[in-house]
Amino acid sequence: MDFLISNVFLRIDIVLLVFVRFLGFFVTSPIFGGDNAPIYSKIGFSFIVSTILISTMPTMTVNYEDHILGYTILILKELTVGAIFGFLVYLILSIFYLAGQLIDYQIGFSMISVLDPLSNIQVPITGNLYYFMILTVLLITNGHHKIIQALCYSYQVLPIGEAVFNNELVGNYIIILSDIFLIAIKVASPIIGAILILDFALGILARTAPQMNMFVVGLPLKLILGITCLIVVMPLFTMIYNYVAKELFEKLFLIIKGMIP
Repeated sequence: MDFLISNVFLRIDIVLLVFVRFLGFFVTSPIFGGDNAPIYSKIGFSFIVSTILISTMPTMTVNYEDHILGYTILILKELTVGAIFGFLVYLILSIFYLAGQLIDYQIGFSMISVLDPLSNIQVPITGNLYYFMILTVLLITNGHHKIIQALCYSYQVLPIGEAVFNNELVGNYIIILSDIFLIAIKVASPIIGAILILDFALGILARTAPQMNMFVVGLPLKLILGITCLIVVMPLFTMIYNYVAKELFEKLFLIIKGMIP
């Protein structure tokens, strides 16, 4: 403990810069952030992690002009880097909100939404179910530890004050956004495909028996088929998590690469 405290006082300028990168990440990341998490806990956890990181990486240095303006610019830059990482994690986990929205539109839940206490926005029912399931699996498998490790690894390839915000970073984010839509469609594709087959069957039935009200018949059938497909897909959720986790770390390293000068 004395070693940690002495490192804090001897290298207070570096500790503060590491602290603001972690703080920007913890504030924007849905795993550690959210309005339900007290701001004091985010600040305290950021300070603890930054202190431990400084003690385990004694060679960490920083170069800045010897005045308050240069140091302030470094603080803002490191805060932005952490916020970019946290926002990327939020985007990747939003895949399940988007997939749930696509599923709800097909099975008739599109008019119903619930309030997400973490982001304070209205989210689809199926998306909320998917999101908290993937969040639970992430915590059970210590995925949040790997995310913190990835953030610590960023100091080896992206030292303090070395980040640049250029067109490559913007282009990488555009690529990530397009991949998010594709992955969301893949996650929702089993249920969308089943509902599409049902729509074809109802269309054929409507032509052969026009006296039947397909709107009244189709709604409960879509609901039953959609819920049945959700139950069938649930055992495959671990495989879906592994795929999304792999994509998360690939995109995280892609963003880090985009900020390397």
